[in-house]
Amino acid sequence: MNAYEYTAITTDKKRIQGLLWADSEDEVSTKLKLEGYVICSIVRSSSKSVRWNHKQVSTTAYQLGLLLQSGISLRRSLELLMDGSKTMLYRSLYEGIQRGQPLSEALREKGFPPIALALLESGEMSGNVGEALQYIASYYERERKYQQKIVSAISYPLFLLVLMNVFFLVTILFIIPSFTRVFATMHIELPWMTKGLFVLGTSLREHPLLYVSGHVVFIGILIYVFKQSAIRYRFDRWLWQLAQHNTFLTSLYYTNILHIWSLLLDSGISIINTIDITKHIWRNSYGESCSNQVYDMLCKGHSFCESLKSSSVGNPFIWQMVAVGEESGELVAMLNHCSHYYESLLTQYIARMERLMEPILLTIMGVGIAILVISVMYPLFTSISSLGGQ
Repeated sequence: MNAYEYTAITTDKKRIQGLLWADSEDEVSTKLKLEGYVICSIVRSSSKSVRWNHKQVSTTAYQLGLLLQSGISLRRSLELLMDGSKTMLYRSLYEGIQRGQPLSEALREKGFPPIALALLESGEMSGNVGEALQYIASYYERERKYQQKIVSAISYPLFLLVLMNVFFLVTILFIIPSFTRVFATMHIELPWMTKGLFVLGTSLREHPLLYVSGHVVFIGILIYVFKQSAIRYRFDRWLWQLAQHNTFLTSLYYTNILHIWSLLLDSGISIINTIDITKHIWRNSYGESCSNQVYDMLCKGHSFCESLKSSSVGNPFIWQMVAVGEESGELVAMLNHCSHYYESLLTQYIARMERLMEPILLTIMGVGIAILVISVMYPLFTSISSLGGQ
């Protein structure tokens, strides 16, 4: 049985789109004609996974979870969401539920994130699907705000960098040439800084493609080198080891993962499955290999704290908090405390970076402008003073 997307016109002349599961296009056509629809097109669905971002996951989970917690059945909830959405997602989920699939399996076919699936499966086993969906919504909304915070911190400095480069490029290409002709008619000796600026401007005007291709090749080489697994692994290992002593990197790596661990454990997922689910979200290849070591040690019966220490995952503060949590039976609470602690540190670092980057970039821009002005005006003042002396 395959999924078919169709476009048809209803008896009241409305154009609709939908999805049906059938063995052939003829079967879909027959079903639609029995409904009195005029068929426009029938296409077999490619069943491509949806590329989920944090906002989509949060919105989908929140809407569906809210309806389920209100006492509405899953099928009816999906019908209501289908009516208010132009995408085929809810239609596909509805058809999957109609075929007897659990919600987690229907979402898995659509590429739902592994962490969200683990939370949802836990909710299905405990009979609290609505609550699990709200867990998912709150987690991904938190992650979305966290990403927005980082983007907002770097957007203004990037804007200043782009503006600075555009200013220097326009100055060298269009303003400096007029001074070149003036100095040529004056027949004066130019300082090395002015000569270098004029040579750079002439070269940029005469060979623009050479500079563009050079930059493209350089960036391409950097991307190629960074994608080499051996080089990437060494670089990631260096960052990982640096994070053991650098508070900013520690906050960057562990704020998210500690919160995920606490969330999964609180939903009833075992520590072994939690590590297995989260080992691919470190954004560090060396960190993934260390996480695999943690998983292997847990499978052999070692404690969580001992596994983290032996695999170089975490730092003394995290290990101490995990040890206390294991001894007291409050591991989820301890992981949450660690996550909030590092989140507050990361927020402070981001705020500090925002305060520092603006004056630093403005200073660099001011120095660059000063170099341009001095390079052009110094020969003029020298020439005028020499004429006045005569």
